[in-house]
Amino acid sequence: MIGTGGPKRFICVIRIHGVPPLNGWIPHPTPVTMIRSFLACTCFAVLACVQGQSISPSVIGDGGASTVLPGGQVVSWTVSETVTEATYVNGGWVTPGFHQSQPQTVAVFPKVFLEGPFVSGSGDMSDGLRTAGLIPLISPYISGPQFPQMNSGGEFIAPSVLATTGNNAIVDWVHVQLRNGANSSQIQYTRSGLLQRDGDIVEVDGINQLTFIAPGANYYVAILHRNHLAVMSANTINLGPLGVPMNFTSPVLATYGTSAQKTIGPVLALWAGDVSGDGTIKYTGSSNDRDPILVTVGSTTPNNTIAGYSSRDVNMNGVVKYTGTGNDRDPILVNVGSTTPNNTRVRQLP
Repeated sequence: MIGTGGPKRFICVIRIHGVPPLNGWIPHPTPVTMIRSFLACTCFAVLACVQGQSISPSVIGDGGASTVLPGGQVVSWTVSETVTEATYVNGGWVTPGFHQSQPQTVAVFPKVFLEGPFVSGSGDMSDGLRTAGLIPLISPYISGPQFPQMNSGGEFIAPSVLATTGNNAIVDWVHVQLRNGANSSQIQYTRSGLLQRDGDIVEVDGINQLTFIAPGANYYVAILHRNHLAVMSANTINLGPLGVPMNFTSPVLATYGTSAQKTIGPVLALWAGDVSGDGTIKYTGSSNDRDPILVTVGSTTPNNTIAGYSSRDVNMNGVVKYTGTGNDRDPILVNVGSTTPNNTRVRQLP
């Protein structure tokens, strides 16, 4: 059976005794009905000296019987359920099998600000990427050392989700991790979520709480972004089916490490400038985050600008810019120290 509702499909293997096998089936119009426990399955008898080819799937729990058809032919059958894994489908799971119970879920309702698009005057973030039509419909976070996929992946959204304006307008995708409550370095579950202008992280429908297929337990919660440094709760949070609010923008919520976020007036925000996505903001030296911006606009044409959805777009306005007002290079220098350009800033994760 596929799914938790709707028509149920089973493997039904029929053998007519004493008849040599042939390729294919010839159905008889009269069905033979078999009942095992509460399971009723209708299969068609195969006549005219024909037999289905042998099928040997892996099964969990099977049963069957035999009967004598008019004319003396003996038909035996087996009804079984194939063994398959639950399949993740855009924010939910398709769980095969009538033996399986409803998956356990936990939910979280985090709030976080990104420094890049943050607007101090209004206390929220700009949705420049959305208004420019640059936010991808498929999550940009693919499996890799920086954004591992654990029991998830491939999240996508409908174009209508990006039509919302105001405080709930989408700013960008984020990557959310649930880590083992007994070992904060162990990532157990991940999801891609949508970040709204007011800082809320929501489901791919752009509205509801972010949900994980996971058992209720104590977890550390970490928030990652493609060009900002990550943040993680310093303490475990007990999660269940109802979304638990977690306000990372408030100093009240303790976070792991030292200076994990940047203070902007009364709120906190993730540090901007991790262009390479390696967990370190670096302005000079090898593998720094400044050079990729210059390469993007053109090494010999530093005054150029390039529009697009790019990790080089540090302020997330939809344009990569190396020089001039509102460029993407200066925030990197500011965050390592304007007078100490050789310094680096490292994300605070175990």
